Amino acid sequence: MAALRLWVDEDDSKPHKRESLLKIAMKKIDGFRLEDGDLLAEHLLHDGWVICTEIRKPKCDWQWVSLAWRDLTKLQSLLGVSGTLGRQQQRQTHLSQAKEQLIARLDSFAQGDTDPYLNDELAQAIEELEKAKTLTPDALKRRLDLMFQVAHWRDSGQQGMRQDFALSVRDGTKAIEANEWKWLDTVFDLERLGISRFAQTAWLAGEVELCWSNRKMELSAVHFLGIPLKDMQHLERLEGVQQWWLIENRTSFERNARKLPHGTLLLWMPGRPSLGWQAMMVHLLTKAPCPAWISADADPAGVDIACAVGRLWEQAGLTWEAHQMSSVELTQTKQKWDLTPRDRLLLQNLLAREALPATLRTLCETMQREDRKAEQEAWL
Repeated sequence: MAALRLWVDEDDSKPHKRESLLKIAMKKIDGFRLEDGDLLAEHLLHDGWVICTEIRKPKCDWQWVSLAWRDLTKLQSLLGVSGTLGRQQQRQTHLSQAKEQLIARLDSFAQGDTDPYLNDELAQAIEELEKAKTLTPDALKRRLDLMFQVAHWRDSGQQGMRQDFALSVRDGTKAIEANEWKWLDTVFDLERLGISRFAQTAWLAGEVELCWSNRKMELSAVHFLGIPLKDMQHLERLEGVQQWWLIENRTSFERNARKLPHGTLLLWMPGRPSLGWQAMMVHLLTKAPCPAWISADADPAGVDIACAVGRLWEQAGLTWEAHQMSSVELTQTKQKWDLTPRDRLLLQNLLAREALPATLRTLCETMQREDRKAEQEAWL
């Protein structure tokens, strides 16, 4: 029966060679013999499922060399096997349902959502899965379900490690397979969406003192330091802070951590920050309500990130400004990275914002005019 299931896994009325069919069965079924294949072909011929082509060599019995199915669809149905055509139909059904689900999500999408890029990522994921023709319908369905589960996780404000997410969606910390995690990593910035490999960490530098109850930590004792977000959210006092400085690029963060102006607390801004990181920042601003420099890449995403993080200062009644991310840095750098279609669309949206700071507006206009962008590590 196992060999028969393998043999009927094709929607093809043309004859199938004996050599090919036997090779398929012997490769996938332990202990399968040539005699087993010949016996199976004999039964299929006797029961009227196939038409066999046979040859007879001198002094030998007749031997089948190929077979053609007479009613493959019916046989596949009896065996519960989809076949190529059936699998294609299943794939199309799964993809259509996912597109409908995304459309419903977009219809209910709130303009004030703090992570509008998630919907773009979902649309791109569906597009990429549509091209992945080798995925089985079951594997496709699992991935489509996973991506909407990621969206639900983020929408509901959940935070945790990968094991927490896996336990939440599949009832087992190891229930999501390695190849599925690898695919999720190519589609989403999981850290941003609150799904981390390990405990989320804040990276800081500066001549400041962090205080928890009667315990103190001198941050200047080290080049920079990583502290779990949960611990930072319980911080009671921040002493010596006069200025915040947030840097997006990790290399630039580490460079500038060695030469900070007095009273400056430097914080690494990991791309588009997660809800957990933002909650930590809101808490820290109650302990050190100071203005901020925000330094992100000179690209459309960097401008959008700077504005999103800057809103945390605005909501706290504090000021912020873009620092070393102006048109001057863009025009002087040797980097010549072309804008993507997505960059150009985002630029249009950014320039349509009345509240876009003047420095960032000029930067956006320069990017649009010169059709290029750059990463801040080239100058910062």
